Amino acid sequence: MTSHEPFFRPVANNPLNDLQRAHLFYEQLQRGHFHLAFQPVVAPGETQRVLYRESLLRHAGEGLGFNPFPLLERLHVIRPLDHRVICTVLTLLRDNPALTLGCNISALSTVLDSDWDQLLERFSSAPEVARRLVIEITESAVPPNHRSAVDLVHRLRHTGCRVAVDDFGSGFGTLSFIQQSQPDIIKIDQSYIQRARNSTHGEKTLKYLLELCKTLAPCVIVEGIETSADLHLAQSLGSYWVQGYLFGQPSSDITGMQGSSRISN
Repeated sequence: MTSHEPFFRPVANNPLNDLQRAHLFYEQLQRGHFHLAFQPVVAPGETQRVLYRESLLRHAGEGLGFNPFPLLERLHVIRPLDHRVICTVLTLLRDNPALTLGCNISALSTVLDSDWDQLLERFSSAPEVARRLVIEITESAVPPNHRSAVDLVHRLRHTGCRVAVDDFGSGFGTLSFIQQSQPDIIKIDQSYIQRARNSTHGEKTLKYLLELCKTLAPCVIVEGIETSADLHLAQSLGSYWVQGYLFGQPSSDITGMQGSSRISN
């Protein structure tokens, strides 16, 4: 997952406490001040070949003055956001049959509930849409219930939706969860390509991690590709798919896309 931080610029002497910040975020969301931008996952040797585009939340103005995502996870109030984003992405997929989009959710949102029941029903009733959706589960938090999270992944995949483990190697994700849930995609956190740039040890670590991940999922993506040297390194180590700023900043302008990427009720 590409960092959201540049889009939430710090404000000096911001007096708000965490609850006030969370309230401000959802107030701004309700007013339609957030939209989705998209960044492609591409093949190293053929960068015009797009596997899918990851959907990333962006603020329409100058920013909130803080990064809301760790805050919403810390307060355990990120699930409403995740479900709203999924609904927006589903609408875009319905209106744009040529698109395949990824959508981030927190591991805290992997608990089956009535919202998920409704979404799973939508996926099942529109398999042609579900097949073009990738749900990316981030590693920045621990799933509240391991068994429920595994069950959700299986149910998502049963509808035709693909599931990715995002930022692998950076947080709370475990091999046990991956082995039991059997995701379609593993995305290796950008910190590994960063360490591999100037370190033989870092390069060996990334190569080992790539080989390990290929035994766990049919598709492995190296994140954080920022230069042609990064691209060459990832390709030389055996990466089949890559993502990063080398291929452009996340953009809301997808040629021919119909419908709004604005997030609201």
